[in-house]
Amino acid sequence: MEGLDLQHRLGSSRLVRLLQEWAQVDGESARQDVAERLSHWLSAFDAVKLDGALQAIESYPSQTKLRGQAVDASAVAQLVNQVKAELTALITAKVTPPHTPLPSSPRTLLHTLEEDDARAESKYAPHYQRYQSLQKQMENAVGALRVQVRQMLSKGSPALRQLVALDAVMEQMLGAREQKLWTSVPVYLERRLEHWRQQHEQTVAVQGGEDDPIRWRQPGGWIAAFQRDMRDMMLAELHQRLHPILGLMEAAQNAGNELNKNSEHSESSESQ
Repeated sequence: MEGLDLQHRLGSSRLVRLLQEWAQVDGESARQDVAERLSHWLSAFDAVKLDGALQAIESYPSQTKLRGQAVDASAVAQLVNQVKAELTALITAKVTPPHTPLPSSPRTLLHTLEEDDARAESKYAPHYQRYQSLQKQMENAVGALRVQVRQMLSKGSPALRQLVALDAVMEQMLGAREQKLWTSVPVYLERRLEHWRQQHEQTVAVQGGEDDPIRWRQPGGWIAAFQRDMRDMMLAELHQRLHPILGLMEAAQNAGNELNKNSEHSESSESQ
């Protein structure tokens, strides 16, 4: 059941849908389904360890009489949304930076610099380096956020503490596989760069005329199109990385709503 649930979540993620869409455009639909490959994370040995961990976690509430404190769900949501917004802004600024329109004539030093930059950006290496750097920053920020959210929920009800323990176990078990997955994602990015390059070369061949590198990164250019794809891919990866944290945040909100209902019911009973 755990494997099926993982496959369902991965299959419905933005990242998987995006990669599947690119594969279809590039004629790679015969490849093994992305979601199916990503769902094969839990080995039989891991399943045994998980079963033991779940049994221990299920007995956790009975081991303590502490009811816990009310968790400030709004503070949890504010923290999560703040980190998400910061990472979204960082990705957008680094991957799709605004470009200053170039003067039409005469040719200036700015034109020469833009052409040199465009030729450099036509290669995969600088994009891969940028992706690795952003991926590392994303990994560190999301990892720290996950720990912080767990700490906030660990002061709550037994059910929330149980969820915190489960999340910690899942992170430990799937961490190595998840890291391996993220290092394989840029392969799709390299194919996408080649896709846009081929599209551009075909257009130039059909239309004729001179291929001006200065226009590659300008709106409508093939590198600009690739940069948008890279941004979308990284934002989809961010959403996938945040998925467990969003689950914790939702649990905190549900616990708060349940606490409010119980409080209202108690006050209503006392008034009668």
